[in-house]
Amino acid sequence: MPRSTIVPRSARVDDRAPIVSAPLAPVTPIVPETKAAEAAGNPSTRFAEARDGLVHRAQLEDVHPLRLRLLLEIERTGSISAASKRCAIGQPSASMHLRTLEAAVGRRLVIRNGRGSKLTAAGKIVASHAVRMLGALENMRSALDALNEPSIGGLAVAASQAPSLVLVPPVLRDFSARHPAISVNLRTLPSEMVVREVARGVVDIGIAGEVACAEPVVREQILIDELVGIAPAGLLSSDAGLVSREVFARHSLLLGPEGSSTRMITERYLIRADYFAARVWTFDSSEAIKRAVADGLGVSFMSQLLVNEEIERGDLVPFRISELDRMTRPIYAVRPSLAELTPQAARFATLLMDAHHAQLSHR
Repeated sequence: MPRSTIVPRSARVDDRAPIVSAPLAPVTPIVPETKAAEAAGNPSTRFAEARDGLVHRAQLEDVHPLRLRLLLEIERTGSISAASKRCAIGQPSASMHLRTLEAAVGRRLVIRNGRGSKLTAAGKIVASHAVRMLGALENMRSALDALNEPSIGGLAVAASQAPSLVLVPPVLRDFSARHPAISVNLRTLPSEMVVREVARGVVDIGIAGEVACAEPVVREQILIDELVGIAPAGLLSSDAGLVSREVFARHSLLLGPEGSSTRMITERYLIRADYFAARVWTFDSSEAIKRAVADGLGVSFMSQLLVNEEIERGDLVPFRISELDRMTRPIYAVRPSLAELTPQAARFATLLMDAHHAQLSHR
């Protein structure tokens, strides 16, 4: 799990409360299939793992939020001692909770060595589910709080650069006017990271461009964005805004960071048309790219939403490369598929879609 993962506060509610742990669950041999079928109906049994001819059953009551948080902190810190401090419990208690969790799932989750501790393959699987489970608990807590104070709370949003700079601000202005007591945390990230943060419950909702996605999220298209070529005035000799393969190949191509939807779409289009630049430079922000292009360092492709003003002022000149269709990509609202939106995120999503529909009606 990334080191920036935020463990939801719901997992910290009982951090200081004593937890009475059940004895280590025994490994029970089950031979007949009928017995296994009967075990599957036991409400305290969640799943079974076959190992060495035995079936081990995980007891739900032993998969406590504190134990899940402890596992995540071991992954973050690489130390049981450090993880126990972050969970506000003693190291002997942490070791006991870890043994109980390992017995519950029937797998060794942590390997200890002289330099610290790290998760096993099974530990990483449990940790990935722990993030979502603790996130679901946080969502439940927020929903319960909203019953009494529907207009108080927080909203965490992640957006790629074009939505963050152009689409989100007017929606947030409307959101703030309607819900002045709700605090907002907006993070600007590459689209790939936006999707990942939504899936892991670090943010409530995201807005991202088109990227390959294997994360458990639901995406709803809110608009079609066009990427336009940008160059400083006089750098490219073009015919009606079209640039040939030969002319394009003389110049440096300035691209955004890894995981950026704009970069992925640009590379895909250029490779498809056999267009290759003299060299490729990478930048971490759209503003840095626009300044570099204006200073004559090369050419780039960027969301039209981000360069309209510079084109109108004449600071940048738009172009398209010949034999290539216009570069377009969808922009999505992204929400988790394994958890409900928080009340605050649901209100924000409604305003976001309303703004999109209003734009469509004015076209």
